[in-house]
Amino acid sequence: MKVDDKRYIGVTFEGSKYPDGKYQKVNVVVNHYILNEYIPAIKKLNLTKGMELLLTAMAIHEGFYPKSRSYENNNPGNIGNTDSGANKKFGTLEDGIKRQIQFINDIITGKEKAFPMNKPKVIEPFYSKEIAKNPQYGLPANLPGYRFLFTGQLDQYVKIYATGPRASDNYVNSITSYFEQNGIHITPESKIQDIIKLT
Repeated sequence: MKVDDKRYIGVTFEGSKYPDGKYQKVNVVVNHYILNEYIPAIKKLNLTKGMELLLTAMAIHEGFYPKSRSYENNNPGNIGNTDSGANKKFGTLEDGIKRQIQFINDIITGKEKAFPMNKPKVIEPFYSKEIAKNPQYGLPANLPGYRFLFTGQLDQYVKIYATGPRASDNYVNSITSYFEQNGIHITPESKIQDIIKLT
């Protein structure tokens, strides 16, 4: 797909499924920094397996390695980082992981305004300057919008959380496949409030 693809200008889809994509199993590669820095740090926090795998899958997908935004800012989930280049920095990796945990818990308890649990959510069509500058993403800069009732579904969650999933199933496929690689079956329709209870 080309950066200058204009097919989604002004388009809003009903529901949370990206109609031009495909939910499928993919091979999730875990890099040296996830294996030797992130995983040992998250293991110290005594989380459920579901929470641990969800946060780790997100850190993998966000790109946790030297010189990346998530790595350099101790913010493995890129929480608070924006397309405009604004970064949220934490003092330690453990602080960044604790922010990931708090973020998920705040969504589930209705404290994150962008994630209105059990209420309608509208994501407006959006032009991403970051995608426009990075054709290697393989995404159109003009992203479609979505309209759905937010229930905590994984595919809904990633569409609100990041811009790329609005024109690709890569993020949700990465999360579900990482769980599969660790012996747990979840789907794009699984709810994050159920996922984090998995042991």
